[in-house]
Formats: sequence, C-alpha cells, structure tokens
Amino acid sequence: MRKRVTTGNSELDKMLLGGIPEGNHVLIAGGPGTGKTLSCFEFLYRNALNGDNGIFISLEEKKGSIISNAKDAFLEFADMDKLLDEQKIIIEEYNLEGLIAKNKSGSENRYEFSNLMADIISSVQSRNAKRVVIDSVSILKLLLKDPLEYRALMISLLGTLRSINSTSMSTLEVQDYSSIQSDYPEFFLYDGLLVLNSPVGSNAVQSLQVAKMRGTAHSFQIVPYKITSGGIKLTGQV
Repeated sequence: MRKRVTTGNSELDKMLLGGIPEGNHVLIAGGPGTGKTLSCFEFLYRNALNGDNGIFISLEEKKGSIISNAKDAFLEFADMDKLLDEQKIIIEEYNLEGLIAKNKSGSENRYEFSNLMADIISSVQSRNAKRVVIDSVSILKLLLKDPLEYRALMISLLGTLRSINSTSMSTLEVQDYSSIQSDYPEFFLYDGLLVLNSPVGSNAVQSLQVAKMRGTAHSFQIVPYKITSGGIKLTGQV
C-alpha cells in the first residue's frame, strides 16, 4: 500500500481512507471565496509540521497577501511564522501580466511558457520540496492559445513532479463541476479532483466533494465545511 500524505484536514483524510496517495497530484476546483488557496496553505502547514517541506507557487496573488490572508483566517496556526522563517514553507510569486498581455496581442508564448514551467520545477527541486502548491492553473491557460501545446506542457510539468516524488495541490477557479468538464478537460491529467461549492444566499452552506482520487477508494459524499480559526472543518458526518 502506498504511503499516504495528509490533506491537512483529518476529516478529509478519512474520506480518502488515510489521505492522498503519495505522489498524487490533486486539483482543487471551486468558485471565488470557496477557500481554495486557504485549503492549499493548510495542506503545506500541516505537512511542514510533520517534517515535510513545502513550496507555494503563486501565479496571481502576492506573497504578502497570501501570508496575511492565512494569518487572518487561521488565528490558531501558532507555528506559521516559525515555519515560514525556517523555510519549511516557501512562497514564491510569479508576475505573469506581461505574458498574458502578449498572448492577448497575438504573440507566441510557447517559449515563455516553457521557461515558466522550467522555473517552477527548478524551484521545487532546489528546495527539495515534497509538498507543492500551484495557485492557480487557471491563469496558465491564458498564456498559451494552442490547446494541444498547453496540454503537452502540462503533461510535462506533472510528469516531472511525479518523477521527483512530490505530492501537489493546484487550484482551478470554476463555477461548477460541469464547467470543469467542458472548459478544462486537462483536469483528466490530475490524479485527484476536489470540488468546492459555495452557493449564493444568506443560508448558503459551502460543501466539498472528492470527485476523483487515483490509488485509493474514497467517499463521494458531499460534505459541508467551514473555514475556522483552526483550519478548514468538515461539519457533516464523515
């Protein structure tokens, strides 16, 4: 049986019969405000506490914003500053505005995209990071117009991450599960898919579902969750 890696959430680990199979690459999909980035930060935080270094590759948000948002949300994460100072959790940000502007103007971005992928892999390897977050892969699709080239480079990225035995989470911004299937067929490249849902309304309840996870049986139950000062908490019966 493959070693399991904690998701950062004990209830979610139960749904996966012990956690993510080591070496899997998981996509967390959901709309704005569902807690995708916070879920990924908790994944790195809990694993760093267990002695496994992690790296957070931010393709949209500034490093300072990621840290301040995590501190505001997770007031009980007492070791956050220590883990950041000791570089047990490393946050690297990439400014992609220039590349996106070139793509909108019709310029070819394949070379720059390839270099970005190489930079990400180099950062992971140089830090000996066994836990990786990429936030978010939604923006990567804006960099390369040719869907076949985009798919080929994503296959290369995930293949390299697998070759160094890392376990990763990537975020994808979507409104619902059907739009994942229609607009982001590359989700098939990932070993796992977690779908976060946040309906609109005063009585709306956020929910999570494990739609897919290779290498393990798992629950397909849709479970309510809350973002609390102590982390993401599943509030339904698991």
